Amino acid sequence: MLAMIVFAAAVAHAGIPYDPPSIPIDNAIARVALSAGKPGELTKPHVHLNNRVMIYFQNGTNTIRYPSGKVAAEHFRSGEVQWNNAMGTHTAEISAVGPVDIVHVELKSPPGMVARFKPPALDAHFKSELENNQVRVLRLRLAPGEKTARYDEPFEHLLVPLTKSARLQSGEVQWLAPGAGADENAGAAPYEAIIVEFKK
Repeated sequence: MLAMIVFAAAVAHAGIPYDPPSIPIDNAIARVALSAGKPGELTKPHVHLNNRVMIYFQNGTNTIRYPSGKVAAEHFRSGEVQWNNAMGTHTAEISAVGPVDIVHVELKSPPGMVARFKPPALDAHFKSELENNQVRVLRLRLAPGEKTARYDEPFEHLLVPLTKSARLQSGEVQWLAPGAGADENAGAAPYEAIIVEFKK
């Protein structure tokens, strides 16, 4: 897999499992945290001041409890992307058959921002998972030997492979700069990845 043909930040975490947890990326645009939530482990009370994109590698449920007594259950599947608004004080507890590897993408752009640039039109290898004024999140699927059409990427973006490629392990996050290029699966197995574009 050749991700966008642009300069990539030297980041890394060797891929899943995300144990121990780490923060491989923390810049002016986003803070990317990797964790492996352990079933039955209750977090300390905490807050999330910014909106977040969450990417899950296993199935499970995250039960959120607020001081008011309100309880909210967030269900997720392996490979799923979810949007989480900023949250006040709460605790969280994972229910799953084993640890749940999670990519937490905390956005530093203002929640009410107005994007100045439109995301590029892309070919059928890409599927939009979610889009709002702060981000567009894409799912890329390529069969062995397949290649996307060349496109211009105006945004910095985060690549999160869901499957292993010739270059990256599953879950090995990578920060990519704007630029023109194409994506190609040079491996012998199907390739799938999540791409988070940060609007500006």
